[in-house]
Amino acid sequence: MTATATAARKLSDRAHRIVFELALHGGEWVDVADIYTHLGLTSHQVRSALNELIAAEMAERKRRPVASDTGCRRTHRTYFRLTDDTPNEASA
Repeated sequence: MTATATAARKLSDRAHRIVFELALHGGEWVDVADIYTHLGLTSHQVRSALNELIAAEMAERKRRPVASDTGCRRTHRTYFRLTDDTPNEASA
């Protein structure tokens, strides 16, 4: 059994739901707000489950700078996607 499969057994229900949500996006970067909106969860619930996936090396995170509409405040957004070595149905 691979290390990824072993790590997947220890994930929470929320983390499994997020894996399926990220898989629907086919490797594209997904905003955390899109994830919790589609799953009907809170931001905190999604972020803790995403941290599980990152610790299991099943997902990766990228922060991108974003300027506000007025242009005077700079902030960032965090995006997530499954790592390339995560098994999917197409490779099975």
